[in-house]
Amino acid sequence: MGLSMIVDFSIFLVLLCTLIFLIFTKTISILNRVYLLLHLAFMFWALLQFAAGTTALSEYRFLFIKLSYVALSTLGIGSLIFSLYIINRNSFLKRTSFKIVLLPNLAANLFILWNPNGLFLTLNSDPLSGKTFVYGDYFGAVIAILMLYVTASILLLMRHFFQSKQDSMARYVCRFALIGIGIILLFGCADLIVNIIFLQLLNTYFPILSVGMLLSALYMSINVNRINVLDMISIAHRDVMNTLSVGIMVLDRDGHIVEMNRFVDEIFSFSIGDRFELEKVKEQLPDNDWDSINRKLELREQDPLMKLEFQWLTTKPQQRYLLVQSFPILDKYTKLMGYMYTLQDLTEVNRLADSLKRQNLLLQQRNRELIKTQEELYEANKKLEKIAITDPLTECYNRRYLMQFLEVELAKNIEESLPFTIIIFDLDYFKLINDAYGHLNGDTVLVHTARKVNSLLDSQDRLARYGGEEFIIYVPTLSAIEAHQKAEEIKNEIENHRIWIEEVSDHISVTISVGIVTIDDYTQFKVNDPKVFLQEVMNLADTALYEAKYKGRNLIVNRSSAIS
Repeated sequence: MGLSMIVDFSIFLVLLCTLIFLIFTKTISILNRVYLLLHLAFMFWALLQFAAGTTALSEYRFLFIKLSYVALSTLGIGSLIFSLYIINRNSFLKRTSFKIVLLPNLAANLFILWNPNGLFLTLNSDPLSGKTFVYGDYFGAVIAILMLYVTASILLLMRHFFQSKQDSMARYVCRFALIGIGIILLFGCADLIVNIIFLQLLNTYFPILSVGMLLSALYMSINVNRINVLDMISIAHRDVMNTLSVGIMVLDRDGHIVEMNRFVDEIFSFSIGDRFELEKVKEQLPDNDWDSINRKLELREQDPLMKLEFQWLTTKPQQRYLLVQSFPILDKYTKLMGYMYTLQDLTEVNRLADSLKRQNLLLQQRNRELIKTQEELYEANKKLEKIAITDPLTECYNRRYLMQFLEVELAKNIEESLPFTIIIFDLDYFKLINDAYGHLNGDTVLVHTARKVNSLLDSQDRLARYGGEEFIIYVPTLSAIEAHQKAEEIKNEIENHRIWIEEVSDHISVTISVGIVTIDDYTQFKVNDPKVFLQEVMNLADTALYEAKYKGRNLIVNRSSAIS
C-alpha cells in the first residue's frame, strides 16, 4: 500500500469521524445540511481515490477514478449553494435561473461517467509508462467548469464581504466561507500543477487535494457551529416521525397525549392534549384480550417503572396486528415524566408465521406419507430380497444364495481353520410319487420334507433346495462324528414323518439318501482357491449321495475321510 493510499484512507476516516461528530453532537441547521453536502463530497473523493489504489484490475480502478471526479465536480456546485446560503440568497435556488446554472455541472458529471472515446480519461496503452491513465482532450474542460463554480462562489462571498462593512457578523461569516473555499481552491491548483501538469517529471502522485479537503473540512466543521447568521432550525421531528413505519405516542404522567405520529392518528380518534382513556380505546378496539391487558396495566400501577408489551388488533384503516410496547420516560434524576408507546405492525409477520405454520403442517403430513412410503418400500425390498434368495415352493434358501453364501463362509473357515459339513440328500423314488399322486401332491411332499428338516436344524445351519428333490444342508463347527449323527437324526425323522395326502385321504412317508463331507483338518490338503475348493467338496458330497442311491437308497455315505 503506497503512501498516497494511506493518506487518502486516513483522510477519509478523519472526515467520517467528523461527520459522525457533527450529526450526533450538533443541532442540525439548514447551514449544517448544506455543509454536509460538501463534507460528503470530500469523503467520497478521498474514499474513491483510496479504492482506486486497492485494486489491480484496471477496469475497476478506472471506474473508481471516474466516480471520484464526479464527487470533485459536485464539489463545485456544492460550494456555490453553500455560498448562496452564507450570503442569504438561498431564494435563488428556487428560480429557473439556478436550474440553468446547474446544467453545466450535470453535463460534466454525465460526460465523466460516459467518457466517450476516452475524451475525459483513458487507460494508458503504453506498457513502458508508469501512468495507468491518460487525461483526455476534454479533461481540462471539466476542471474549468469546476473552477468556474468555485470562482463564482468566491466572487459572491467577496462582494457580500465588502458590501457588509457595517455588519460585522456578515463579514465574519463571509470570511469564514472564503477561507474554507479558498483552502480547497489553493490546494486544488497545487494538485493540478503537481499531479497533472508536472506528472511526467515527478512520476509520483501526491494527495494534495485530499489534504486540502481535510483542512477545509476541519476548519468549516469547527466554525459552522459557531455562527448564528442563520436561524438554527431543529429537524422537523414531526415530519420524521410521520415517515416512520412504527407508531409513536408519548403520554405525560397524567396520561395526556404529548406527541403522536400519523400512524397512531390513523388508529385512534385522539388529538394531542387529550387524555388517553382506556375505555375509549376498548370501544375502538373491541376484538382484543382486554383482561390480559388490564392485568398488565394494573401491575404498571404498582410498579410505574415497569415496561409493558402486549398486542392489539385494529380494524382502522385496515385490519392490523400491532405489537404495543410501553417504556417509562425518566429525567436525569430518574423521576417519572411520562410514558412512550410504540406500535409495531406485525400483520405481515403474523401472516408469514401463519403461512409458515400451514407449510410446516403440510410438510409434516408429507413427511409422514414419505415415512410410510419408505416403510412400505423397506418391506417390499425385504420381500424382494427374500424372494431373490428363497425357493418359492419350499421357502428354504435357493441354490444361488447357497453358493454365494458358501463362497464367503468357506473363505472364513479356511482362514480360521474352522470345521464344516456339507450334507446333501435326495428323496428316494420321488418320480414314483409324482406319477402315483400327481405333481401337486409331489410338491406337498417336498414342502413337508423341507419344513421337517428345517425344524431339526440349528440357527447357524443353512438348508437350500439344490434342484428338484435334492437338498443341501450346510452345518458349521461340528466334527465328522457329530455331523454324521445329525445326518442320521434327519434321515430317521424323515422316514418316520407321515405326510397327509388329501386326494387319497391317506398318509405317506418317504425316505432319503444322504451324502456327507466334513472338513475338520486342513493340513491334509492345499487350499489355494476357495471357489475351486468348494467345487471339490460339492463333487465329493454329490458322489457320496449317488453311492448311497446305488447301494439301495435310505442310506448315509460319509466321504469325509476321502479328502486328501
